[in-house]
Amino acid sequence: MLLTCENISKSYSGIEALRDVSLELRAGEIHGLVGANGAGKSTLMKILSGALSDFEGRITFQGKPIRMGNPHEALAHGIAMVYQELSGVGKLSVAENLFLGRQLRGKFGLIDWKEMNRQARSILETVNLELEVTRPLGSFPLSTRQLVEIARCLHAGSRLFILDEPTSALSPPEKERLFQLLRRLKEEGRGIVFVSHFIEEILEACDRVTILVDGRLRSTLPTAGLDKHGVIHEMLDGKDLGAEEAMEEALSLPPKAAGEPLVKLDSFSLKGAFQDIGLEVRPGEALGLYGFVGAGHQELAHCVCGSMDADAGEMWWKGQAIPLPTPSKAVEMGMAFVPAERATALVSKAENYKNITLAHLDTAVGRWVTPSKEIAVAAPCLEKVGCNPPDPRVQTGELSGGNQQKVVLGKWLLGEVQLLVLEEPTRGMDVGAKKEVMELVRDMKEKGAAVLITSCEPELLLAHADRILVMRQGKITKELFDCSVDKAELMRHA
Repeated sequence: MLLTCENISKSYSGIEALRDVSLELRAGEIHGLVGANGAGKSTLMKILSGALSDFEGRITFQGKPIRMGNPHEALAHGIAMVYQELSGVGKLSVAENLFLGRQLRGKFGLIDWKEMNRQARSILETVNLELEVTRPLGSFPLSTRQLVEIARCLHAGSRLFILDEPTSALSPPEKERLFQLLRRLKEEGRGIVFVSHFIEEILEACDRVTILVDGRLRSTLPTAGLDKHGVIHEMLDGKDLGAEEAMEEALSLPPKAAGEPLVKLDSFSLKGAFQDIGLEVRPGEALGLYGFVGAGHQELAHCVCGSMDADAGEMWWKGQAIPLPTPSKAVEMGMAFVPAERATALVSKAENYKNITLAHLDTAVGRWVTPSKEIAVAAPCLEKVGCNPPDPRVQTGELSGGNQQKVVLGKWLLGEVQLLVLEEPTRGMDVGAKKEVMELVRDMKEKGAAVLITSCEPELLLAHADRILVMRQGKITKELFDCSVDKAELMRHA
């Protein structure tokens, strides 16, 4: 065995996250890991990657017992973690990221940029990637940054790769490119732990799958012959599936909503992202923007709320032309933005109550801010969104991805939300967490909020959008309403 985990247990403030979980990974195996929100996947991965050193149990890697105190020690042992929220430094060049912490130096201890750039190009060839290595990493799409991160770990000599939701923001061609790389790593005898909520991809890519339920090992099974709905049913312990997971047939979209739009965009453009976009969203309506990664719909969501600056375009708010808002002005107007990268919407090392009150501190807490006042305000919000655990004092970064998303939504409950903008709102979540989060969104819509949802997941929009705009290469290619539509048709227009 390449890796053996025996009786791994971990508790937070007396709450068990893992109890007696055992897992084995063979050399040359892609091993899936699935489980509902809060099942313990994130905790187990943090232990394996060295991010958590305080746990019970035993880990054996390449035949030797190991205990990592931090991720650097794990990487030194040959264990690499590729996080869903990628760990690269966007403002540094591709080459600098590949050699982060171990830059090549020449005479007098100066960095040898020429040699480092040359070797960086050679490293990228190992993942069939050709890039301008002097460009900032953040200027490339998520899929490219992901391959750069894998290349960095390969260059460090990693034998075990832990991939956290590796396909959550990839288009079908990008996903296939990643799968080809994983198959090559498998052929080289490396081990891969593939953590995902996309059951079809687990069954397609993995040799075996381990299912966690409530912090315990449910089963480890070969994927050959396994059925998607059987896996989901076991993983949810018999609970009902979310609407998007049950979506197999065509769905009828309602007629276009009548009345004055809350927000209207005209001739919106952002160089390299989208061109001449016009759309309207009305109170009580959910408008879906669908496209593959790079279609421009994600950048459009940022521009609406002012977190990115559009190059051109006009915006109307309640029938009045307005300047394009800044993020603070957007909050004042009643716009709530939930970005795909939760790390940008949260302070992960702060407690839940601080994240909840952050956007409305003055109005919700008052002039004199104290922890007790913030906790009193935040606790009902955490209860309402179903955060688990609902403890305001728990550090938000210790929560699972689904619960972190609930905290993001919870902070907007302290103010009046007129426009809710969601970028990949269920990215990296299991079906149970998706259902819970989208129920919160539906509640806001039913209370009169206009909702704009951008996603690369057709099932999500078919289940929750009243009207859908499909985008490809920065342009709207199709508007769908008052008709029957299925996943295949959405993908044909994307």
